[in-house]
Amino acid sequence: MANPTPIAIPVPNKPGQVYIPALGKSFAQIELREDDVFDTVSTGSGAIAAGKELKFFSDLSNKLEQHTNMPNPSRIASGDEVAVFRIGLHPREATGQTLPVFDDYRKVFGNAHLIVEFNRRLITTGPAVKYSSGYGLAGVSDESSATAVSVGVPSQAAAPTLFVPQTLADNDDTKGRLRFPDASWITGYVVPTLSSGILVTLFLHGVMKNPLGK
Repeated sequence: MANPTPIAIPVPNKPGQVYIPALGKSFAQIELREDDVFDTVSTGSGAIAAGKELKFFSDLSNKLEQHTNMPNPSRIASGDEVAVFRIGLHPREATGQTLPVFDDYRKVFGNAHLIVEFNRRLITTGPAVKYSSGYGLAGVSDESSATAVSVGVPSQAAAPTLFVPQTLADNDDTKGRLRFPDASWITGYVVPTLSSGILVTLFLHGVMKNPLGK
């Protein structure tokens, strides 16, 4: 007895694509979800020289899932696509056992400037304090030296969104730079010096389209 013709046949080398013999057409199986593409950089301690840049998405060495979900430098997973409608920065509340110094938070977000580009296309640029992620801790604590900081209100509903969602595809170079420009026009200006430094995470929030199947 001959084997029956399969209803759907996976298309080789095209994740999520299936061919339906009865229709003579290929279709994409996709999963949609609201989520983030994110990466984290470390400011380090000490003086931040004017013009210093911390680059998101470019160096993923030894980073694990709590600090990035990019599978490859500057690229989202093959076959994925994201409609990005919110871009936010968040200072991480702790690094292992180390609790960052509150003054370091203020020095970073009071002096830094964010640039986000997809390929050569500028998506957004502006002072770091402009980019509320909607994430963070809220509330009070009676613990000694307890500090919890977020950029803006820790509410996703309150976080600003892009007027026009921006498409990020798997062949786009994803670029994010946290830059510390010179401010020598200010009398007596001194570059910021950090006690312990902080981790900063850049979130690209939107609707993610992932192929299903192999």
